[in-house]
Parts: sequence; structure tokens; C-alpha cells
Amino acid sequence: MKEVALALCYYRSWRYWVNAIWAAVEWSRVPVDVVPMEINRIPFFDYLSRLLRKYRTVVLGISFLTTQLPQILDLMRLVKEFRAQLPNDRRLIVVAGGPHATGDPLGTLKIGFDIVVYGEGEATIVELLERVLDEPHELPRVCGTAWMEDSYVVLKRRLKPVDLDKYPPFPYWRKRFGPIEIMRGCTSACYFCQVSFMFGRPRYRSVYSVVEASQHMLKAGLLDLRFVAPNSLGYQSPDGIKPNHSALEELLFKLKKLASSYGGRIFFGSFPSEVRPDSVDRECAAILKRYVDNKRIIVGAQSGSEKILRYIHRGHTVEHVLNAVEILRDYGFVPEVDFIFGLPGEDEEDVNKTVSVMQKLASMGARIHAHTFMPLPGTPFHDYPPGKVDRRIKKVIAKLIGAGKAY
Repeated sequence: MKEVALALCYYRSWRYWVNAIWAAVEWSRVPVDVVPMEINRIPFFDYLSRLLRKYRTVVLGISFLTTQLPQILDLMRLVKEFRAQLPNDRRLIVVAGGPHATGDPLGTLKIGFDIVVYGEGEATIVELLERVLDEPHELPRVCGTAWMEDSYVVLKRRLKPVDLDKYPPFPYWRKRFGPIEIMRGCTSACYFCQVSFMFGRPRYRSVYSVVEASQHMLKAGLLDLRFVAPNSLGYQSPDGIKPNHSALEELLFKLKKLASSYGGRIFFGSFPSEVRPDSVDRECAAILKRYVDNKRIIVGAQSGSEKILRYIHRGHTVEHVLNAVEILRDYGFVPEVDFIFGLPGEDEEDVNKTVSVMQKLASMGARIHAHTFMPLPGTPFHDYPPGKVDRRIKKVIAKLIGAGKAY
């Protein structure tokens, strides 16, 4: 019987975290076998039973978003039933991670998880697995995790943030690839968003590390390079907002030179990342024009009301949004502008202002991406009710969608 397996269970819509954890574990040379398990694609519990016959201990890792909570509740109910049939349920350690678990460790533990990885996962999961190897009969309790003791939550924070250059963004040696995370953390602390509260101040993957990861992708025949950042134009900036033009150009210049040699393309400031409107200036737009292949840039506006922008701690104004769209259009891009309806504190006047700004942006050539507010655990707005959109506003948005100016 082998010692330990780390089974990483994921839904296809939320899968890139698997790459980061898998890469961290194998890059750190922890002697465990990493086993990816895509939920709904395999006979989950038959597969888990086979792992328990093969390994002394199986660490079942599940990272999830708040939107996935109903699915996780169903899954954990079945996991509890499965564990009840095991002669020794300590051979299966169920670990939660990700935004929801970090925002609500108590609620996550109560639904049946043994341990919550709180915040960044790379260093924590490596230490946790090392503890499982050294102390096979004990529940691993390391910095960066939370667990239950006598109906109380014990939380040991990991004070030192992860150096992104210490770990590859994906296990390229396993032919597993995805968008490259170039920035983690944010100074804005918007009250509806988990990023600042999970990760703190921004940190960056170095140009060398980003280019190296990109080369592995291109060599494997994956020719479209995409990147993850809370604000792509904040790359290597002290505050993550005011652009560092020289660092941005160095990164994109080197990526373009590399990608061109393989016939590859660069997608920057588009999904799965975005840009802040107060980071957009003509120098940034010119840099993007020179090097990137995408024509669409995602701009986070969130509201057309100055009152709401202040209330949600957004840190920019409506004028920043209008200015960003104008600049991007001047340089040939199509801005796709995010708005959230139903934010806390929003009244009818605020909604009307947002609709007015949306219509103005649409007339300027932007596309609108409409959202409804969802309270997320670990944010200042976590106790507010979900947002509602009345029929009148839905009709306005439907009309924009019909004209191809919103989605």
C-alpha cells in the first residue's frame, strides 16, 4: 500500500486552481501522488474507494466558489454517508479551500470538512501533506488552516504571503495548462469583492517567470496566451492601480516576441482578467495596441452612481469609466463594461443613473456586461441580501442585448 494521495476534486467551470496546487506539491517534491478527479465526469465514490485500497491516507481537496455551494452541500452529504461505512474514517481527510471556504471557515467546517485551507493554498497544502506523512494518525494542523475544537473554530493564519515566482502556475510536466496568474491581491478593498480580503496587497509574477510559463504552453502547442489579474494594467505597480508603463511594456514586448516565434497570440485585459477604469490612460492603450491580439478589453465600472461608487469603496469615478471607454475606443478596442445591479445602498435614483451611463457607453461603442449583486462571505457586504432587478430595468437591458450592446 502506498502512503498518501492528494485527490483534487473539481468542477469543470472552476478548475484552474487544480493546476496551482498540483504544481506546488510536485514542484516542492512532496512524496505524494496527486490525482485529479473531475466531479460528474467519473464514478466519484467508486474511484475514491479504489484510492483508499491503494493508499494509506487519501487527502480529498475541494476548492469552491459561493455560487457552487448547493452542489458542494449535496456532495458533502454523500461524502458523510461514504465515510460512515469506512472501518477507519481517519484514512480519509477532507479539506476545503477557495474563496467560499476562506470567507466562511465555520460554515464550511460545519458541512463536514475536516480542515479549511484559509487564503492562499500553495505553501499551506505542501506543509499539510508533509504533516500527514510524518504523523499519519493525527489530523494535520498547520499555519494557514482552520479546524473545529469543542464547537469552536481554531484558525492559524499564515503570515507570509506566497511568492508567485516560487511555484510554476501549472504543472507543465504533466501537460496541464491554463491562464497564467501574473498578479495576486489588490489594494482597492471593494466591499463586494473577496480579492483584497483573501490575499492582501498585490504581488506579481516576474517577467521572467511569466515568459517561461508561456514558453512551456507554446511548446506544447497551446498558442493562445491568457492571464489572470485583478487589474491587468496594474502589473508591477506599487498599488496595483497606477500603471507601471515600463514594466507593462517589458512584459508584453517579451511575450509578443516569444509568441510570434510560435505563431501564438496574446490576450491581455480580457477574460479571465479585467482592467480598472482609473488605470486606463493613452500610454497603456498604446502599449496594448502594439502587442496584444484581443480587441475586447473588460473594464470594471460596477455602477453609474457616484454615491454608490463611494459607498462600495470602489476608488474611481464615473468620469474615469467614460474616459477609459473613450481612450480604448480611440485605439481600436471594444470595451466590455461590467455593472452590478442591486448593490447595497442602491435606490431608484442610483439605478437610473447607472442605466443612463450604460446607454451613453453603448452609444460610444462599448458593450455592457450586466450582473446582479451576490453577497460573498469574508467581505464587508456579506450580510446584505442578494440584489434584485425590477422588471423595468430588465426590459432596458433586454433591449440593449437585442441590439448586441449588452450581455
